[in-house]
Amino acid sequence: MTTICSYDQMLQVAETAGPVPVVIAAAHEHEVLVAASEAQARGIVHATLVGNAQTIRQMAREHELDIHAMAIVDEPDDSSAADKAMQIVATGGARVAVKGQVQTPVFLRAALRREAGLRTERLITHVGVFEVPGLDRLLFITDGGVVLYPTLEQKVEIVSNAIAVARGLGVSIPRVALLAAADEVLSDLPVTVEIAEIVAMQERWEAEGAIVGGPFLLDTAVSPEISLSRQRYGRVAGHANVLVGPDVESVNIMAKGITYFARGRMAGLVVGAKVPLVVGSRADPPRTRLVCIAAGALLAARSPAP
Repeated sequence: MTTICSYDQMLQVAETAGPVPVVIAAAHEHEVLVAASEAQARGIVHATLVGNAQTIRQMAREHELDIHAMAIVDEPDDSSAADKAMQIVATGGARVAVKGQVQTPVFLRAALRREAGLRTERLITHVGVFEVPGLDRLLFITDGGVVLYPTLEQKVEIVSNAIAVARGLGVSIPRVALLAAADEVLSDLPVTVEIAEIVAMQERWEAEGAIVGGPFLLDTAVSPEISLSRQRYGRVAGHANVLVGPDVESVNIMAKGITYFARGRMAGLVVGAKVPLVVGSRADPPRTRLVCIAAGALLAARSPAP
């Protein structure tokens, strides 16, 4: 399996794996329509557009987008468009659901309501796939958007989901760092004690094809120089490509810091349902939305059909 170190490589690999059938909920949005058009032109996806058909066609004309080979399902209401998109997934018409104009909570509610039939026994979690300037690898960071204050059992599932995403997107042996405000287990910092329990589940992590370590400070986890200076050794310290935060607030703040201060980019996925759910931000430019769609398509292509 090709090791994917950048968004450009991800797009190239997704082209060879596609086209994957995807459905876009509330597709009457400029950025997602541009991204879908390019993804289809590159052979990454075969898209179905659910949304306001008149607006979709008008946007395509105004921006000279080729959507003639895409099926269009007219549903002007955003919430109803999300429900319709999940119906298309449930009946086998798509292997990825992509968020368009609809708000993320509405999109996820449509995917996870019992009638949609997309839930599994797995925990639903968010994994951000980050490209960070100056870093020689992609970072998979979780959970910054779904599980607010995870229990120990939920953190184990968060780690498992992130491992599955990393492996599906080209990381042969994910190196998972569990983050905290210390590089050692401290009784007065309960999260570090919890991390030690998770790290001790070595048989599970070996079976899932990953290496799990912690607790780590963020810089200890990703910088070889800093990890050596702090005498933190092993196969994860300084070389982590999967970062697991203690709660949604810390992960969300870290993600925003990467995108706004370091000029990094994030492709957002929600996993644990029967198909990948692509949840790019409406503030993302078309290029980032394209990568989001490609990540979801590649993950679906490398997973068993639901």
